[in-house]
Amino acid sequence: MTSAESQKYPSLPNPSLKKVNSPLGYLPQLDGLRVLAVGMVMVGHWVQWKWTHPALVALPLIHGVTLFFVLSGFLITRILLNENQIRQQTNKGARPFMVRFYLRRILRIFPLYYGIIFFLFAINHPMAKELFPWLLTYSTNIYQSIHNVYVGDFNHFWSLGVEEQFYLFWPWLFLIFPKSKRLLFAMIGIAILGILLRIFLAVYVGKWMATSYFTLACMPMLALGGILAWIQRYSPSLLSKINHPIGLPLVFLFYLMGLFAYNRWGWIWYKEMVDEYFFAILAFFIIAKASENGFSGWIGQLLNKRWIQYTGQISYGLYVFHFFVPSFCTAIFSRLGFKLPEFAMPIVFFLLTFGLAHFSWIFMERPINRWKQKLPYLNS
Repeated sequence: MTSAESQKYPSLPNPSLKKVNSPLGYLPQLDGLRVLAVGMVMVGHWVQWKWTHPALVALPLIHGVTLFFVLSGFLITRILLNENQIRQQTNKGARPFMVRFYLRRILRIFPLYYGIIFFLFAINHPMAKELFPWLLTYSTNIYQSIHNVYVGDFNHFWSLGVEEQFYLFWPWLFLIFPKSKRLLFAMIGIAILGILLRIFLAVYVGKWMATSYFTLACMPMLALGGILAWIQRYSPSLLSKINHPIGLPLVFLFYLMGLFAYNRWGWIWYKEMVDEYFFAILAFFIIAKASENGFSGWIGQLLNKRWIQYTGQISYGLYVFHFFVPSFCTAIFSRLGFKLPEFAMPIVFFLLTFGLAHFSWIFMERPINRWKQKLPYLNS
């Protein structure tokens, strides 16, 4: 969903990446994974929800959000581990550490988000006024967890709420558990607690939005990304085992077997309590590969395409805009008395969404992002 690191792209001499020397070195293939994540979400919302062919419905496209969560947890924890270690080595106080982190997050996330909210409130867009307090506080996921209802064109903002709540909470772990091993145990503990809560919500509450959207129920995916960042920094031998050539294919096969079983026998319990976490494990292995030595072959070549990386860079805008575009298009075409063929609609939606995200990045997000240069991360 949001980029934890926004830097200029270096030249990419070949498809196979070398391991970066700096703990915060730029990892180009992760932008390609952002494209995969937002692409899954857009196809899921624009196509899968409309065309109910069994083969299409069976695809786990909505787990693009899960990939975003694991990726976000990885990138944010990677930054915080580096900052925390240098802070301890230099005896710097916690306040600058926290202020710098939160200001950088605000500069990256708030302008586009609040710009959209205030614009839609001003034009009296459906549900904008009803949800306004929840939108202002990044808490529509809490609203939906309580009421178990769709919220119109704001339905995708639940994941932004989860991420913002994660940003508020996660840095404090590094102050409470400054020692690396205790921090790892804390992340594992949070992941386990989230899994247990999801099981409880699914069995005893029965509201699927609470099971899927409540913050703590989503924490295992974010924590899994954090655990990967810890392993990358403190346990390279374990990371090498994770990146064994047979590891990712085996995990992928394991996930496909579970997906087949769910679609074949209708295991509702699997879908509500297990499926998303298994996909998160698959995302864990994918990110581990992309962030260490990178994918090679045609996958590496694709992930290293500059247009793919640029699309990944504007993926936050793509995500924010994509759910509003269909309703605006429908309203405009209806007034003009024009109707697009159904197969052409996703193409038009994508072109408009990409255009909005591009102009948002060029004229608002990137200029504001440059202010972060005055708040550089500590460099080990």
